Amino acid sequence: MSTKMPMSTESVQEVASIIGSNLRKLIRENGITQKHLAEQLGVAAATMTDYCNGKRVPQATFLVELRKHYGVDLNTFMTSDISTRITSCTPVEESLNDSLQNTCRKYCGLYYTYYLDTSKFKGRDTLTPAMSLLFGILYIYEDPSIFTGPRYNCAAVLGFTGLEEADALIQSLKEYSSSKEILSRIEKDCSNRAYYGSFEISQEHVFLNMRHECTDRALAILHRVDNNKTDYSGGIATINSISKGRERMPVVQFFGISRHPITMSPEEIQHALLLNFPTITVEDEVEEMLRVLRMLYVNNDEVRLSFSPEQKKAVIRSTLERAVRKNLERNAFRYAKISEEDDDAWYHCIKSSAADPHMASARGSDDNPHTDAGPRTDDDPRADAGTQTEPSPAQ
Repeated sequence: MSTKMPMSTESVQEVASIIGSNLRKLIRENGITQKHLAEQLGVAAATMTDYCNGKRVPQATFLVELRKHYGVDLNTFMTSDISTRITSCTPVEESLNDSLQNTCRKYCGLYYTYYLDTSKFKGRDTLTPAMSLLFGILYIYEDPSIFTGPRYNCAAVLGFTGLEEADALIQSLKEYSSSKEILSRIEKDCSNRAYYGSFEISQEHVFLNMRHECTDRALAILHRVDNNKTDYSGGIATINSISKGRERMPVVQFFGISRHPITMSPEEIQHALLLNFPTITVEDEVEEMLRVLRMLYVNNDEVRLSFSPEQKKAVIRSTLERAVRKNLERNAFRYAKISEEDDDAWYHCIKSSAADPHMASARGSDDNPHTDAGPRTDDDPRADAGTQTEPSPAQ
């Protein structure tokens, strides 16, 4: 009769370490916290911390709940480092189809980001364009996962006050050959500024859903660009997050990204990032102003003579202020909205001023200024072939 020998202390510790590593991977991939996972699987937060740190092997009930919620193969989860595996237990029909994966891969790589400082109260600041701009980097990568099959994620490092800082980080990240190495470098050197999240794509839009530890969330939405080029060059998104500064408030603004650094002046970049508003019509206000002017200066001698020059000035100023206020309330700042024309305008800005010589030489007939904001076509070099210089994501 054979007897199954108990696992040695070293074996138990090895299993605990593997499970801990895989739990951390699961938490990062799904954009959740240890506390959230603990509540989801019915264990105490301290117990979850021990599991994630590899201090002890989880109980069987925990592993059963883990399989029920995330569909993991428990044998693989307990014996293999899933961060090095490329197979998936997800059914094929749930995976991204080849066409969609090819589209997603066009977006993979490193980007520069441009946005405005939100630390002042409701934008009431006197910062110069150069002082109002902030910079960062965005990394979109393919991440084959044992939980969900091939998927795409993103990481960002935000809050640089100069483009030089963002450029130095991108150049250092280009030295690495895999997404795992790039993410490790970001976590090591930029954890206080790092955001991690998912990259998702719909029929018309791209969604970057990111989080910064427990202090911020950011949802950026871009127009999806489909063409026959190899790489996506850049675009402009709306982004909803939490403002910086003394009072942390929800904020929405425009968020420009470019695969290459751009050489536009701070004034030009700031102008491209300012919130748009509908075309203002002023017919009613003009009529009101003309009525007041005729009353004060033309039609009625009694009225004209009743007001001193200063009083007339006060009436005109009041009428003008009321007209401007009514028009702004009716038209402006109801929403921040990016049309495809806005996206194209940003693309043509970055294309014409890109520091990368390959991109600048690929303009071709698109240099026609009358077509700069025209609709995209399959020949739009928004995703110029042969310009990707950053390392390929881990396959």
